[in-house]
Amino acid sequence: MIELNWTFLVQVVNFLVLMFILNRLLYKPVLKVLDERDERIVGGQQKAKQLTEDRAAFFHEYEQKLYAAKVDAVSAKNVAINQAVEEANAIIEASRKKADGLIHEMQLEMAREMARVKKELEPELGSMAASIAQQILGRKVA
Repeated sequence: MIELNWTFLVQVVNFLVLMFILNRLLYKPVLKVLDERDERIVGGQQKAKQLTEDRAAFFHEYEQKLYAAKVDAVSAKNVAINQAVEEANAIIEASRKKADGLIHEMQLEMAREMARVKKELEPELGSMAASIAQQILGRKVA
């Protein structure tokens, strides 16, 4: 059986003194270092999470700007194509009008020229008809 004597009391005191010294010199500094490490880990995780969120926001913003730029480019392209088509149609229409005007002018000029030639050849018409008839008939027509 266990005997309680003064050595037991000395060992209890010795144990308590040792616990006090170890607590001061070893446990508290180690626990402090472990707590600081945990704080750094948690801070690093929060910083990593924040950086991930920032990257996601930046990427989202980048995609929106890229999409807007593509939409603007397509819109500008369509506007340019429409303007080119309108200009081409305007040039074609102007050329048609000019050609129609030239054709009409040439027709009028030809009509005037035919009228002038008719007037010039009218006095000679009788003699030309007689000459043609004489050649066809082979004899002189009166």
